Amino acid sequence: MNEERRKILEMLADKKISVDDAEKLLAAVGETPPAAAGGVAKGPRYLRVLVEPAPGSKEGDRVNIRVPLNLVRAGLKFASFIPPQVQDRVNSELKEKGVPFNLSHFNPQDIEALLVHLNDLTVEVEGKENVRVFCE
Repeated sequence: MNEERRKILEMLADKKISVDDAEKLLAAVGETPPAAAGGVAKGPRYLRVLVEPAPGSKEGDRVNIRVPLNLVRAGLKFASFIPPQVQDRVNSELKEKGVPFNLSHFNPQDIEALLVHLNDLTVEVEGKENVRVFCE
């Protein structure tokens, strides 16, 4: 058993956290990507977003964003520590702004499934620019 899981179980045994909290934490800890030989994680390491002006366009900037996926994964683990009443408030604020997102239904398995199925998404805005989203 790894150290993180043992600490979570100890907190549960000491009644410092609830069973629900322990389940969330164990799920978050259990979704750490398996390491390949040499300690390097398998699978994509970065989420890339490229925005390129349309061919022949003299306006528009080229944008190249590279987000480390470990940062995304860490954020999801951190989100499991947000108390339910705060999640409810965030969800209602997001809904009020027109963003149908629910923190309580989002988990690390979702992001991993998304990454597996995200091959190469291209959005073309006629006469404007091309936007590519992919993992590497």
